[in-house]
Amino acid sequence: MKNKFSLHKFAAITQLKFKSMFNKNLIAMPIMAIGMTILLRFLYSSILDGEKMPDFLLGMALSLGLMFSVTMTGMLVTSTVLAEEKEKYTLRTLMTSSVTSLEFFFGSIIPPFVTIMVVNIVLIPVSGLTLSFSEILSYLLITAIGSITSCIIGMIIGIFAKDQMSAGTFTTPVMLIFAMIPVFASMVSDLDNISRFLYTGVITDMVNAFAGGESYTLEPLSAAVLVGTILIAIGLFVIIYKRNGYETD
Repeated sequence: MKNKFSLHKFAAITQLKFKSMFNKNLIAMPIMAIGMTILLRFLYSSILDGEKMPDFLLGMALSLGLMFSVTMTGMLVTSTVLAEEKEKYTLRTLMTSSVTSLEFFFGSIIPPFVTIMVVNIVLIPVSGLTLSFSEILSYLLITAIGSITSCIIGMIIGIFAKDQMSAGTFTTPVMLIFAMIPVFASMVSDLDNISRFLYTGVITDMVNAFAGGESYTLEPLSAAVLVGTILIAIGLFVIIYKRNGYETD
């Protein structure tokens, strides 16, 4: 029987995960989200030739930056770090030691989640879109749920991946589905019908409402998508985690 949840061990694993992100240069991925947003603002500015940029273009820049932040950092970083631990047999060692599965799970989620949320906050002034206090609260809540969901999906992929290279191969199509469909949903009606059932689609709908000067209220369908997706992700992770023999309690 393993020990109860230990804050000391949890903190140690969290610190180890942060170091892994920096050692593998994975920290460049969240920076790319900021860079993409800045690039789009410069592009739109050059097209408008100095004219005031409309909010819907600022919203598009923010949406794309968020998609890169939430999906790339959440999925790719998390899956790559976990795959590296499998490749080096660190994960199996941890699971057969005094570290509990909960300590490992939360210790693995916190570093990418904190990184994503910091980037998401930075993206607001970088995009140039002005948000009210209530809009910022909604923004933080919904992007936080989406970020946690992406991290869990990344851990699921990491368990399946044999090594870091396969982790990237498996993650890329999943990441593109969740990131690109919401981005292009406003242009293609068929994609819009799909986007409304994606948690990333809820995030882009929120940003589009802010950019359009509309008050955003989380509709029942959107709330169900957010809650349902994260619950399904957690359930799948628990099942896959146990079936792969990492749960030894």
